Amino acid sequence: MPIVSEIGKRSTKVRLLYASIYAVLVIGSITMIYPMMLMVSGSVKSDADSWSIKPYPEFWFDDLILFQKYAESKYNNQTIYAQQDWCRQVLSWRSVEKPTDVGPELVRDFRSWRETIPADQRFVGQTFASGMLPKNLRSYRSYMARKFNNDLNAYNTAANQACTSWSNVRLPTEVLGRYLNLNVTDKFLQEIIKWRETIPATELTIEGARGQYALNYLYGIYTSRIENYNQTHGTDFKNYGEISCPDIVPAKAGLLREDWTNFVRNDIKLRYLRLDASLESSFKNFIKEQYESIEIFNKEHRTNLASLEVVPFPADIDDAPYLRRDFEAFIKSQEDCPIESIRICSADETFKEFLVKKHGKVPENYPGLGAVSASTDWADCMDNKSAVKWEFTMRNYWQVIDYLAMHGNGMVNTFIFCALAVLTALIVNPLAAYALSRFRLPGTYKILLFCMATMAFPGEVTMIPGFLLLKRFPLVPILAGLIVTMVVFLLLEHIGSKWKESLRALASLAAGLVVGAIIIPALGHEFATTSLLNNFAALILPGMANGFSIFLLKGFFDSMPKELYEAADIDGASEWTKFWMLTMNLSKPILAVIALGAFTSAYSAFMMALIIIPDQKMWTIMVWIFQLQSRAHSSVVYASLVIAAIPTFIIFVLCQNVIMRGIVVPTEK
Repeated sequence: MPIVSEIGKRSTKVRLLYASIYAVLVIGSITMIYPMMLMVSGSVKSDADSWSIKPYPEFWFDDLILFQKYAESKYNNQTIYAQQDWCRQVLSWRSVEKPTDVGPELVRDFRSWRETIPADQRFVGQTFASGMLPKNLRSYRSYMARKFNNDLNAYNTAANQACTSWSNVRLPTEVLGRYLNLNVTDKFLQEIIKWRETIPATELTIEGARGQYALNYLYGIYTSRIENYNQTHGTDFKNYGEISCPDIVPAKAGLLREDWTNFVRNDIKLRYLRLDASLESSFKNFIKEQYESIEIFNKEHRTNLASLEVVPFPADIDDAPYLRRDFEAFIKSQEDCPIESIRICSADETFKEFLVKKHGKVPENYPGLGAVSASTDWADCMDNKSAVKWEFTMRNYWQVIDYLAMHGNGMVNTFIFCALAVLTALIVNPLAAYALSRFRLPGTYKILLFCMATMAFPGEVTMIPGFLLLKRFPLVPILAGLIVTMVVFLLLEHIGSKWKESLRALASLAAGLVVGAIIIPALGHEFATTSLLNNFAALILPGMANGFSIFLLKGFFDSMPKELYEAADIDGASEWTKFWMLTMNLSKPILAVIALGAFTSAYSAFMMALIIIPDQKMWTIMVWIFQLQSRAHSSVVYASLVIAAIPTFIIFVLCQNVIMRGIVVPTEK
């Protein structure tokens, strides 16, 4: 019978009461849903949009924020790389604005030229981000894992690295200061080049000498104030991005020539330089001055040349990378290498050559490679908007899934742990509650009070004692004591049949205690104790019995009709039959609650699991997620929490119908 009748529902006061109840429920649901939406929204963010606190990802609806994230990812979360590529200041990703449109024709030319860049000269973006896993790094790992048949040791040997797992694999640094990284062997470098061939040209970063000259070298000398540069050079530039970088030394003496000379001799990346052929004899004389004999040269460069006369002349340092230090020392020598004999040949110059070859000249009002590159980046982002959004939405989730898949034992261990935890909780707790409910022991309420008292202490209080107990668990004394108790009880049942049952029980219990607590420990510490660390017993035993679960089950069992058990007694049912067929069958709702609690407790166990399981092969998902969170980006942490919540949500959905029955059934009894 409903609490409020149909007639009562027509009352204004009742309707206002209903409206108030629904309003409170709606507000309550919002207070739960809103934080969840913030967490889900935070799980798809990065440094570019982490400042925004909204319950939805803004880049889904804002093209500018999408482009900021795209630039951040493409330039490996380094604003200096974007500065050098775009030839304009990028103080932060949030400050990035829509690039100036250079026109569709220049964008098409840039894309066509970009496709012609040889694979060995390509530099791929989206390969690094602090605490995150960009898509091209995922591609690199996948490619190398297939190449080396998932043999990490083979990869480490080939790549000259020392990665402990595939989740630690990174693309080798390609440029170290002014040099190419020669720690990578030629054979492995060919594998990197093959991988680059699989990457679309839209993922390439194009860096010219102009950006490095204006926004790195000059910016460092004349500080961030362009006024300082203008005052010393007699110019009126609005920002450093407007400063050009000639491919040859300025003819007129002055600060411009001095800046260019110092930049070329001391800072520019060596692969951008070309030496005039007339310097060949000067270079050979320079080598002879540096090395007394060919033996010394061969030893230092690990070569096998016949004489110093045959040392190649590196007009382009890529022709003989092992001469990089000699090349650098040579260009720094004003006597041996006149500055007029050095020319810059970077992406700025090669793109101009492409334009001249295609159109016969460089277009009028050509804004420079940096402006074209920035405009093309915007066009690439907008043309592939759906794919870019999907990448940024799923990137952090792929990282968490990839990390957990790399540590597959964690998922298996978690499944076994949760299954055993639920199984033992549904066996031990109902048996204890059934005994207290059915047999009406004299100390029932004291036992229940003791069970409830365990809830007054947090798990951290028993963590250290529990660890020590599991480390020195008296397994042999307990087993010996149980066996002796059972044997003595059976013997007394046959020999001392005149004894009261209570006396036989006390005698057998005393015998078991003497053996288990005195005799076995006296044999030695090593024999009496067993370490249960690093196995599932250490995870399951501490939570096998739960005081609150026993209290809850006992109350549920007490509410069952006594007539059922009386009828079962008349039919000759054993105690086990009454427990299993009657009690357990009618207690499915409360058992579902117990199972859900056991699963949640086991699945979310972290601190105790980390302490009592030092072996990484036995770690559960939560321990691995903690390891990930200690070095991952905050958005990846949010993503890991979302993924970690999914199993609990699924279990609750599967159990909710049974749990709701637990609310309804007792009211109907």
